[in-house]
Amino acid sequence: MNKINFQGNLLLTAKNKADLNNNKNTVSLEQNLSLGILKSGTINYQAYLKSINPANTVSFEGKKYNGYELAISEKELDNIIQNQSTIYELNPVKEYEALQDGDKRALKHLVRAAKILNDVFLKQDHQLNIVMKKALEREVEKGDIHAQKALKLFNTFNGIEGENGLQQEPVKIFDGLKLSDGRNMYPQNYNKEKLINYLTANIEQTPAILNNDTIVKAHKNRLYAVPYSIEFRKEYEKAAKELLLAAKETTHKGFSDYLQLQTQALVCNDPEYSFKADEAWANLKDSPLEFTISRESYKDSLAGAAAEDKEFANLASKNSFTIKSKDFIGVRVGIVDQKSSKNLADYKKYLKELTELMPLKEEYPKRATDKENKIKQNLSDVDLVYMSGDYLANRPSIVIAQNLPNNDKLSVKLNAGRKNVFHKQIRKTENPELRKKKLEGIVDASQRHLYNKDSQHLFVIGHELSHALGPNSTRSGKDKKSSLGEGYGDVIEESKADLGSIMSVEFFVKKGKYTKEQAEKIYLTFAADLIPLSNPPLNQPHRVRSVMQFNYFVEKGAIELVDGKIKIVPEKFNRTAKNMLEEEIKIQLDGDSEKAKEFVDKYRQWNDNLEIISRFIRSLSPKPYCVVNTPLAEKLLTE
Repeated sequence: MNKINFQGNLLLTAKNKADLNNNKNTVSLEQNLSLGILKSGTINYQAYLKSINPANTVSFEGKKYNGYELAISEKELDNIIQNQSTIYELNPVKEYEALQDGDKRALKHLVRAAKILNDVFLKQDHQLNIVMKKALEREVEKGDIHAQKALKLFNTFNGIEGENGLQQEPVKIFDGLKLSDGRNMYPQNYNKEKLINYLTANIEQTPAILNNDTIVKAHKNRLYAVPYSIEFRKEYEKAAKELLLAAKETTHKGFSDYLQLQTQALVCNDPEYSFKADEAWANLKDSPLEFTISRESYKDSLAGAAAEDKEFANLASKNSFTIKSKDFIGVRVGIVDQKSSKNLADYKKYLKELTELMPLKEEYPKRATDKENKIKQNLSDVDLVYMSGDYLANRPSIVIAQNLPNNDKLSVKLNAGRKNVFHKQIRKTENPELRKKKLEGIVDASQRHLYNKDSQHLFVIGHELSHALGPNSTRSGKDKKSSLGEGYGDVIEESKADLGSIMSVEFFVKKGKYTKEQAEKIYLTFAADLIPLSNPPLNQPHRVRSVMQFNYFVEKGAIELVDGKIKIVPEKFNRTAKNMLEEEIKIQLDGDSEKAKEFVDKYRQWNDNLEIISRFIRSLSPKPYCVVNTPLAEKLLTE
């Protein structure tokens, strides 16, 4: 069969009659005369397509977008969109209507700033992200249905590739395009070995190259670092203008002051401004709005490799240089639920006592309070309006809550405060039918009633609080995460937060905050959620730590497998969590990458028990792709 490469509104002349008639989907030109789509000897392709195929589904197989073919078929895209996507609806209209007029106007500017800053993340992630997105958008305007579906997946990943949790290899949208180890933060021809060799020979450049907020570029054979404030000047200045406008409109003085500090942090290459902005944000109280520019570093494997290389790490240490991973920008915009935030704030009063529960507490400074013994932690429950950048890079899930700033930030080192932000719509989105089938297949019948979404929320609260507990650095004062090497530092820290949460449950029962039944619900819900869809790679720290915890708790008898189904032993949970937590905190204090690797690799082993349970979960046709709809934000963007 002869094929014609149709492109957009291509007009086909009458001399193409023979070619058209060789296409199985075509009808004769004479028939189209009566349809009124043949004019002056030409056929308008879009009208022609609708006449022969009202659904407007046509194969664009083999077509290139900016020189690259799609790596995923239209059939696969249909399956993802129709059967494998969980929809998160961020549309808090009622909450928006309750805002004062000034805050409504401020919210509009905050959404605009977040949209602008999404381009920063796209540039950080891959050098062709924006170009490929625009290529898809152009073809969508011309009627390319395959491009329309590919664009949906691009927006789901917020980039050229992502992960779905079903397989170890990433899902690629374009043939020949993939994310590199250094993303777009380093020259594309630099791998781990080449970067370490270069820095070893040019050790004086380490502070600039391995820095949180610099893009590394090459000129001939020389590397140089460009601060974010310079590299992303256009985006940062545009976003800063929107933040200043929002600061003028909001009714909350503290929030206005914070936005002005955040503006300075964007446009000035001075860590002092970032420190002041982080401090103001973390200590905000009673603000009607939430705006966060998160700066996290889960995606920079080159810096992790440098920290893991003992010879180079020792050389850097001798020169008093700290190895830091690159920050990736994410932006969150929301409306604060004052009532539920006040309920969350009740947890603050327990932080000082929780620090006393942590293993090896005598070996590191306590972090929950300042010198005046005041709690430096705030909690907010937020109805999300918009997410962009790293927040929107759903690879393969959306964050349900956060504890910021991260340990490597100056505001944390100076104990200026932290903040937990919880995402209401994310935690409340659920498929009850899928949950019921999952529990029937993997949990012992005597305990299925214990699974509870509210208990999941209580566990997450404990997880985020526990990030602020334990050591902030190694015994020698080095960054605890980067010292443990590529990927392993992230896994240990996330697991530590989980275990701190489980260990705190018994404490809250003794305080009368939780009942014994609530404790068992938290334990069972935690255990049932441990099994990922497949054996996760190391670059998925949240799933790797789940595998580790499952294996550890089974080994210690806190989780039993009865006829292949999970059954918890509640009386063993606290002790097991504390023992595993102690091993992990010791690893963090030692800052030994070999010990971290040994511990993680021992307990992340994929075995028959995990495979059987995960295979059953996969058989239920789970929906691992995360699609975020933001109708309120889209409306605000058009105003």
